[in-house]
Amino acid sequence: MKNKSRKKKGAVPKISPLKVLTSIPGLIKGVIGIIVIVLIVFVIKKGFFDSKEGEVTTISQSSIEKILDISELSTLEYTYNAVAAGYDEDGKTLLYHVAYEGTVSAGIDFDKLKVKVNPDKKEIRITVPEAKILDCSVNEGSLKYIFEKDEYNTATISADAYKVSKEDLKKKANEETRITELAKENAISAISGLIEPWVDQVDDEYTVIIK
Repeated sequence: MKNKSRKKKGAVPKISPLKVLTSIPGLIKGVIGIIVIVLIVFVIKKGFFDSKEGEVTTISQSSIEKILDISELSTLEYTYNAVAAGYDEDGKTLLYHVAYEGTVSAGIDFDKLKVKVNPDKKEIRITVPEAKILDCSVNEGSLKYIFEKDEYNTATISADAYKVSKEDLKKKANEETRITELAKENAISAISGLIEPWVDQVDDEYTVIIK
């Protein structure tokens, strides 16, 4: 005779622990897979590089700042496949582990870029601010569970697990310093790619220093 367990109303589907651990290796050990997706969006003022006939373009702080009149934030997006633990209100009783997919965005505030032009030394110095975590989001549809006991699979588990996953993602993102380091490195490379060709065209004796 086959035993059939009655499904609780509103409860989320229980998944096979083997299936979860196979699809996301090392979950319980806390190994996080990170896929780096670089997203940098520049909004350059229309026609800035199109010099009018007879117009003389010179290198100055204002002309550099005009080129860098771009979107407020340059971001990098990281996709995390991670696991979080959900506890009872006592903070001690483990109820479940939840596997989730989340996205972390990091970037810099371009309003805080500092530009200095030294005509005598033919030098342009651009100081880039430290990058920061901008946003953490969890794909609610990606949640998968391993319950410690069947009775913990309740109607409110989805909302609770979503909150737990988001808090876990924020914690992991703030502990992973490499995210903001890469965000700044990427911003420096992007600024260099934007500024240096223009400087070479206007006055190739200038040296561009970005840090």
